[in-house]
Amino acid sequence: MRLYILRHGQTDLNSEKRFQGHMQTELNDVGIAQSEKVGELLSERGIKFDKIYCSPLERAIKTAEIATAETRDKFIIDDELTEIDFGINEGRKYEELQGSKNNIFLSPGNYMPPEGGESLETLKFRVKRFLERVRDENNEGNILAVSHGTAIHMMLLYMRGMEFSDLWTEHVGNCNVKVVDVEGWELKVRDDLQIETDKYIKFTI
Repeated sequence: MRLYILRHGQTDLNSEKRFQGHMQTELNDVGIAQSEKVGELLSERGIKFDKIYCSPLERAIKTAEIATAETRDKFIIDDELTEIDFGINEGRKYEELQGSKNNIFLSPGNYMPPEGGESLETLKFRVKRFLERVRDENNEGNILAVSHGTAIHMMLLYMRGMEFSDLWTEHVGNCNVKVVDVEGWELKVRDDLQIETDKYIKFTI
């Protein structure tokens, strides 16, 4: 079985470098173009999906609809694919929290979630649970999971056995796809198969 992990397309909050988290936001024009492009790239590779799991947030659902040309009623909406909850910091610009342990981008190993926010431990637990459930429930075929930046970084961290301080080691641009081979109990990230949509559609973060 092969799992494709797709980050949603760009939103205005992405381009403004604001914490987005659980906020319901729409794709902007760049995000729509990215979603169309990743759909083209998947089609060129002859990739079709047997199941599509998706975060309940609108920006992820819309990305999935555009990229797969399927309607949302065909998706398995899964709360465990939701972005990390940034609590009271949602909507704020990253620069407003320079030097703060509440800024996850500065030093994730020392991250302290803000009021109402989610810890890295909780995020890791739920994405691990999602990955293991998908592994256990699907023996073959192509599976798509549409999620968010921090959540996908955490999936990669878990699968590679890294520490929280390594959370931002990899680049996960808007509408980029990470590919995972699932063989028995093993989850193997295939760096050679990843799709970097942001090489074609710029202005991502």
